[in-house]
Amino acid sequence: MKLRNLYLLNAVVCLVFALGLLLMTPVMLNLFGMDSTRDATVLAQLLAVELTVGGMTTLLARDVTDPQARGAINYGNMIAGVLGFVVALNATLTGVLGWFGYVLLAIYAAVALGFAYFQFFAPPD
Repeated sequence: MKLRNLYLLNAVVCLVFALGLLLMTPVMLNLFGMDSTRDATVLAQLLAVELTVGGMTTLLARDVTDPQARGAINYGNMIAGVLGFVVALNATLTGVLGWFGYVLLAIYAAVALGFAYFQFFAPPD
């Protein structure tokens, strides 16, 4: 896989989740095993805004060739993937998230490992 493809994949996943959380908030909260309270709805929609930022960043930066810019994007996404994995693991194991928590774990693990690979192990272009 090329870094460009990882950026595109990350953008698609982020933007699909963002759209779901913005336009179908009760459905998405139900997938996570959460009640669709006003508080949870607002928090989910704010999360959608941040997912939009991450998705648009990798979408628009998919052809960036500057090593410093790519390094910053890769580090940021790798750290977010690790933190997301830890939070989702805790929430899944404690029963806060339903079965969909395992989907989040897989996504965060793939994000963290993918960006770590391109940051530390992939041959330079």
